[in-house]
Amino acid sequence: EKQQIGGAKCAVKISGTVLKEDLVKFQQVLDEVERKRLKLHMNAIQLDLGGGDPEVAKTMGRMIRAKKLNTFLATNDRCVSACVFLAIAGMDRMIYGSVLVHRLMLIRENLSEDSIRQAIKEHRQEDDQYIAEMDGSVLLAEALHFTPNWGLRRLTKDEVQHWGIFGADPVHEAIMFQRGAQETGLSKTKFNAAYVDALDECRKAQYEFKSLALDCAIDRIKRRPPKKQ
Repeated sequence: EKQQIGGAKCAVKISGTVLKEDLVKFQQVLDEVERKRLKLHMNAIQLDLGGGDPEVAKTMGRMIRAKKLNTFLATNDRCVSACVFLAIAGMDRMIYGSVLVHRLMLIRENLSEDSIRQAIKEHRQEDDQYIAEMDGSVLLAEALHFTPNWGLRRLTKDEVQHWGIFGADPVHEAIMFQRGAQETGLSKTKFNAAYVDALDECRKAQYEFKSLALDCAIDRIKRRPPKKQ
């Protein structure tokens, strides 16, 4: 779903359930954004998903990462099951809503015991590889694997914040902080300190989907540069 915000800005939201046909739709939307030279608000893909095909979600997640996009889940929205593969794909992962996970549900009929064993083993390996690729925690992988497919585990705020679901890709964050120091004319150490001072104000702006915390901090520091020691 793409929504024009005004001028050259737009918003893209993935909602409902992720299905195979959504791969083509998502690629078409990304191509349109690029072709029309539109700017994604906060460079983010918004999420509100009740699950879907995990393989499709991982493919879409890799598309998000390849484009160096961010992900955003509003506080009143949900990211269920396969959605977590999309959430952790963002360069900046602004995940404020509910995250619920469970392990793979095999939907193919009349599988032999050996086929079931092999399918679960292969999917587990693929999930582990994907989560590692996205700098997610092994604890997230374990939460997926050890939650029954007929149930859901709601991750706590602490788990979301410390398992790589919320936050920034480490390399991306280092690059962005270097950019911030250059734009504000500060050393990296002084910029980091000024960023921390701006956090209360800028976390609120990010939470409300108004501005990335880093962009907000850079703007704030430019308007109110720290006093020279």
